[in-house]
Amino acid sequence: MKKFIKSKSIILKSFILLSTFAILFSCQSTSQESKTNNAGQTQSSTQQDESVVKTRQTLESLNIALVSKSDVPMAGAAFKTPITVSVKNADGTALSNFALSVTYPSSKNDNVVNFATTQITTNEKGIATFMPQTFSTSIKSVVTFSPKIESSNPTLVKLANEKSLEVPLHVRFAAARKGIMINLVDYDEKDKMILDSALSTSSNLLGEFWRAGYTTAQNSDFHRSIDKGSAAVLQEAKELVQGSTYYKYIIYGKVKYASTITQVEGGYTVTLKGTATVIDFATGKEVCTVSKTTTVVDKNKWNVLKSCQVQLAKDLLNDLIYMM
Repeated sequence: MKKFIKSKSIILKSFILLSTFAILFSCQSTSQESKTNNAGQTQSSTQQDESVVKTRQTLESLNIALVSKSDVPMAGAAFKTPITVSVKNADGTALSNFALSVTYPSSKNDNVVNFATTQITTNEKGIATFMPQTFSTSIKSVVTFSPKIESSNPTLVKLANEKSLEVPLHVRFAAARKGIMINLVDYDEKDKMILDSALSTSSNLLGEFWRAGYTTAQNSDFHRSIDKGSAAVLQEAKELVQGSTYYKYIIYGKVKYASTITQVEGGYTVTLKGTATVIDFATGKEVCTVSKTTTVVDKNKWNVLKSCQVQLAKDLLNDLIYMM
């Protein structure tokens, strides 16, 4: 019996020793694996840090510049020339095979522009081109060229945005063969309609349309309806043309003093505010409304108002032809 107990004790001690060895071995293995994993994570983190530093250095010395803009076609016509940009380092060295992200207008619905993104790459001279698509409607927007980065790092994203280049993209409306009726009424400093003056913002706007290629535009007299709104203006315009289907758009609005003529250093200044609403002649729908506030300074007191009307007409046209 004693022999059996002794034998059992030996077996138990052996089991305990084996268990202890196994635990020690397991702990050593786990410790070794932990060291290996930590080393791998440290190496990966170091590589990421180096990549961020390298990308930041590239972006900081980057310069994206406009070489040439595209042409300005009418809606429905294809662009003839692309937008061309260059990418260089701060020292002027061209960056070849450099990826740019291009955000561009893809469509326009109810005067809301939708955007899409694509990628282009510079050639051996650091030059890249982007050809805009053909638009069925007029548009006034921009194409944005940004350094393409493979990182969500906030610092790099912010820096890439700062290095971006915006280039205007314009498409004119295509009613060159359809009539446009224009009537902008000027008001005097006492806010009364001026109907018998040779000075007219409306006639200046007409001249701007002609110079832009819309020679079918003409001034029309429906000032009596302007205070009543679009429906009344449309009705009077239709009565004037007696059923003609030649006309595509009606442009009507008001021009008022935002500040009166004042003497300043260098001469005299005045500020005018003009509002122009466009109506589709066939449907009666308001297409758009453009408001502009224009200030000019002129040496001659008697010429400052005319100068402001001329400039206001230019400012209005610069929006109208891309929104109609």
